[in-house]
Amino acid sequence: MSTLTTRITLGVIMFAVFFGVLYVDSIFHTDIGFGCLAVLAGGVGLYEFYGIAGKNGFSPFRLSGICIGIWLFVSYWLSLCENPNGDSHFFNDKIFLILIFLPLLIQAFTRGTKDAIKNISVTIFGIIYVFFLLSFSVALRHLPNGVYLLVVVLLISKFGDIGGYLFGRKYGKHKLTKVISPNKTIEGACFSLLCSVLISVVFNLIPQTRVISLPWSILFGLSVGFSAMLGDLAESLLKRDASVKDSSSLVPAFGGILDIIDCLLISMPVAYYFLLLFKLV
Repeated sequence: MSTLTTRITLGVIMFAVFFGVLYVDSIFHTDIGFGCLAVLAGGVGLYEFYGIAGKNGFSPFRLSGICIGIWLFVSYWLSLCENPNGDSHFFNDKIFLILIFLPLLIQAFTRGTKDAIKNISVTIFGIIYVFFLLSFSVALRHLPNGVYLLVVVLLISKFGDIGGYLFGRKYGKHKLTKVISPNKTIEGACFSLLCSVLISVVFNLIPQTRVISLPWSILFGLSVGFSAMLGDLAESLLKRDASVKDSSSLVPAFGGILDIIDCLLISMPVAYYFLLLFKLV
């Protein structure tokens, strides 16, 4: 089976799992399935990030970092469930204290002074990069029409990525960024944005799935699609620094979980603040 065929097959399976979880949640009027799926993706993604950091000479506190990240994510998720219209934040004063002092204590009692700044910094950055950015998925889920918002952000981000990959692979001639991601082209990036806008417009033309008006859907598609490309480039930057191609080999033809959710880590926060800034929800 070719790499492209494998990517398509696994992509369909992953979409089916995601939509299946959302459908089951909607039947029981809950978000438990989606929340657990996000926790799983975040935990594996953070493990992969620490693996990338390890290959670049860092020694993050893997188990502690993943446990702290899951705890922060679940705490924020539960606060939204208990008070969806309240003022919930991923970080607060107490959490900041724990996030800073716990890695300091772990470093002091297990590793001494060697590479203390590097170990603590990369541990905390991983939590922020994966779990904090991923927390906007549950923030979107708890907005009005949250399920449809999640779906449209996912479709815009991933189909833009797929369209850019296929078009750039066949017609791309001009490199987008030679240093960070040599395989990406300007032609592929332009087609990616076009796909993102088309998905956003078509989704919001259907009465049953419409979440914003048609004029706003164009700007929404551009903003989310562009931020998804930045998310992909951001992870490529980290992998390039560590001289690795994929975050792991967990998913054939895709790499790791972090390679799958990288675009969403940026597009979801952008989508969330776009909707709030322009008062579209």
